[in-house]
Amino acid sequence: MRHKILLVDDEEANVRLLRRVLSDEYDTVEALNGQEALKVLKEHEDISLIITDQRMPGMTGVQLLKESLAIRPDAIRILLTGYTDVQALIDAINSGHVYKYVPKPWDRDELKLTVKRALEAYDLKQRNTQLVVELTGALSQLEEVSLGTIRALADALDAKCDYTSGHSLRVSQYALLIGKTIGLTNEELRDLELGAVLHDIGKIGVPESILWKPAKLTPEETQIMSEHPVKSAQIIGDLPSLQKAKRFVLHHHEFMDGSGYPSKLAGEDIPLGARILLVADAYDAMTSDRPYRKAIGHERAMAELKKCAGRQFDPKLVEALAGVLGEGAEPNPHELPPSYLGMSLASIDPKQTGRQFLREAERLARQGTDSSPSEGEKISQAVPQS
Repeated sequence: MRHKILLVDDEEANVRLLRRVLSDEYDTVEALNGQEALKVLKEHEDISLIITDQRMPGMTGVQLLKESLAIRPDAIRILLTGYTDVQALIDAINSGHVYKYVPKPWDRDELKLTVKRALEAYDLKQRNTQLVVELTGALSQLEEVSLGTIRALADALDAKCDYTSGHSLRVSQYALLIGKTIGLTNEELRDLELGAVLHDIGKIGVPESILWKPAKLTPEETQIMSEHPVKSAQIIGDLPSLQKAKRFVLHHHEFMDGSGYPSKLAGEDIPLGARILLVADAYDAMTSDRPYRKAIGHERAMAELKKCAGRQFDPKLVEALAGVLGEGAEPNPHELPPSYLGMSLASIDPKQTGRQFLREAERLARQGTDSSPSEGEKISQAVPQS
């Protein structure tokens, strides 16, 4: 495809000469002053190169080139002048948008070579821009595919451990509730929701015998379960847009007193998003049926969070959740904040939660292997073993 060049000079003879030199290889359009040139630029969106004289009435060449940036920012710019105008040269160079300053009288062959190289530079810039666009699109597509894959794993986890069906989405809603209450930005809320949705996907590698165990875990089983934050972070991998969420996921079982896992972080060394996830995760776990106990309800769950504030939980975040949820009945997940990621609870029926687990628990009970914890054990730890 032939390039189009805009030729600007207040002397018509000079425009005709430029046209004769360049029209064999390029399409040309002409203007006799700066204002006319700007009008031509608006009418021709495919101009690749602007060649203009410096000394023109009303608008100098440098002024024209500066104003042309708003219309054709990608065009290459060449400035012609018959005067030794040092200040104009300085202005042109300082503007940062002049490819070359060509003195008059110009040589035909040298001008053609300058134009050729200028348009090669234009083509290279366009190719680079297109490559950046394609690469950005490819990375975006990759991240969308990867996030879709990760979400599919989270769905697979819900299918594997159906007592947690909808757990990650509910945790994301409680986390968003806390985040909005403490004034997080939209970007921070997005990262927080990503972390909430992805926080437990590492459990996909935990045996069902541990996930479904209707009793307190052994030390060996606890160790296996405690590896899930690290495994979740490994599944998330190195995608740039998920790195903040990854830190939240990795540290969402760290306790304020440093007794959590996997890194024994304490206090504000724990990422804020991870501290929020811990509160939201514990609240949802306590208000949902789990293998080792039935749901304890909103009021008792809030009492547990407050009792463990300062030791396990960030007191300010517990207070934020308590302040927004209030007293009384347990909140309806469908009335909680909308998803920043477009996710929904519409397909989840809370009444069906745990059907597979209940069948397994009944089978174990018939075999005489049911060793469910006592009521005291059920309430003793605010952060559930899973």
